[in-house]
Amino acid sequence: MKHAPKVLSLFTGGGGLDIGLEMAGFDTVACVDNDNDSCSTLRFNRPQWTVFEGDVREFQPPSGKFDLVVGGPPCQGFSTAGKGNPNDPRNFLWREYFRIVERVRPRALLLENVSGMASKKNAHHLEEFKQKLESLGYQVTSGILDAADFGVPQHRKRLIVLAGLGWKPQLPAVEPSRRLVPAREAIGDLQRRKVFPNHQPNDHAPHVVARWEKLAQGEVDPNYRRGRIYSDRPSPTIRAGGGYGPKGDHLAGFHPPIHYSLPRQLTVRESARIQSFPDDWIFCGSKTAQGRQVGNAVPPLLAAAVGRSLLDGLAKAALSEKLVA
Repeated sequence: MKHAPKVLSLFTGGGGLDIGLEMAGFDTVACVDNDNDSCSTLRFNRPQWTVFEGDVREFQPPSGKFDLVVGGPPCQGFSTAGKGNPNDPRNFLWREYFRIVERVRPRALLLENVSGMASKKNAHHLEEFKQKLESLGYQVTSGILDAADFGVPQHRKRLIVLAGLGWKPQLPAVEPSRRLVPAREAIGDLQRRKVFPNHQPNDHAPHVVARWEKLAQGEVDPNYRRGRIYSDRPSPTIRAGGGYGPKGDHLAGFHPPIHYSLPRQLTVRESARIQSFPDDWIFCGSKTAQGRQVGNAVPPLLAAAVGRSLLDGLAKAALSEKLVA
């Protein structure tokens, strides 16, 4: 394609989806998010992006043509890791996504969410979304992808919904000879780095350190229900939530898994590496805010794989339109 397709990004968060699409050849023009720290991160790393900070329900798309609308509406109500409240008002924010798609009429769209959105309990949301898209002339493809199949050193299953206006996109294929990237390969060098952006280890209590020193790889601390990751295989999913304490109470802050060889939890930068963020992407805000952005993000390498498939589909659709004309 002569020019990089232009992207309107909704529910942008820490920018993982957009970085991946940028890797694939797309150009993000405008972003929407209501979180101040996430917007600070976007502005710091990509000052050329237009960032709308506020409620998506109040957002009116700027004039101009967008080739692609993307976004991952909040997933807490769909997630199997949380309470999964079917009445959570955030469950219905996909309708705002559709409102904007209806207004913009992009050539393609990408919606990402937790796999729980496709579960029996929540599938009516997904089906209604697809039906609304089809009523506008979009052809829809959807499926669940594991980020580990696309070079991300983490098992992270996500629902990907793609749609093309008058053409049908394809999900990226998993290479038969794919190699799973182990956690040690992604973060091993950070043990020797004392000063590095977003890489400040937590100061755990002595009794916690003593217990975690005895924890084997793959073993879960029953007090905190958090496990030590394996060094020779992809990490489990990095989550944004706090997890649970010894009394079963919900913990505030960012509490990722435990390092495979050190008696501490992963730092924000280690978690970002496991999410496949590049080191020059700096997260703003408190450590909790940084971790939330990392844990909520789409892994950039997964987004890049989806983006390349979309770019190929857009090019073929444009050629077909040209031949028909």
